[in-house]
Amino acid sequence: MPATCVCEGASLRDAISEDIDRYVAAAERDGLSRVLARLRVPLSLKVAAVANYRLSHLLLTRVRPRLVGRVLGGVSFIGQRLFSMVTGVEIDPHAHIGPGLMIPHDGHIVIGPARIGRNCTISHSVTLGQGLQGDGPAHDDTPILGDRVWVGPGAVIAGPIHVGSDASVGANSVLLRDVPPRGVVLGVPARLLSRKGSFTQIYYRGMADDPDRRVALALEEQAPGTDPGA
Repeated sequence: MPATCVCEGASLRDAISEDIDRYVAAAERDGLSRVLARLRVPLSLKVAAVANYRLSHLLLTRVRPRLVGRVLGGVSFIGQRLFSMVTGVEIDPHAHIGPGLMIPHDGHIVIGPARIGRNCTISHSVTLGQGLQGDGPAHDDTPILGDRVWVGPGAVIAGPIHVGSDASVGANSVLLRDVPPRGVVLGVPARLLSRKGSFTQIYYRGMADDPDRRVALALEEQAPGTDPGA
């Protein structure tokens, strides 16, 4: 199960802080000082759009009485729509997104009521949404992404697709079936190419000491190469 979001016990402040630190760590890696990075990153409209989503989600799911939460969430949702028009980042307030979400480039992104784990990267022109055939609750017909998943530009993941932790979804891919942990998929429809994972694409502070990532890396080293069923 992907990492919890702010409606499931994670702090709103901590989640936003981890979102920001993904960008700061990347800027530091590229040679920018931490001070300058921390001054510049919070001014990013993409970061603000994600922060506003987190606030809207918290208001809709945690505030009691529920009517008050819905009213406040509705006001926040208006702000989110404004951010969507300016940034192209559209996130359904009912989505469950773990801390450390990174959107590295400008470009339209649609995230429906999906579940996304911790330290995932969503590239531009990506769509994560409900399937066309669903007739039940939206959360039963939307994607589930594990932790540390990289989704490349133009990828489409719609319906009850499960993408395992440390997986990598190639650019312009269309997923029609689940992706195993550490799976690397590409194409229309996407096919499994290997189990090398997203380890070279996902970067965040402290990743070398992350026990879950270390376990996944050890598994990749034991069974590298193309999956026999690809």
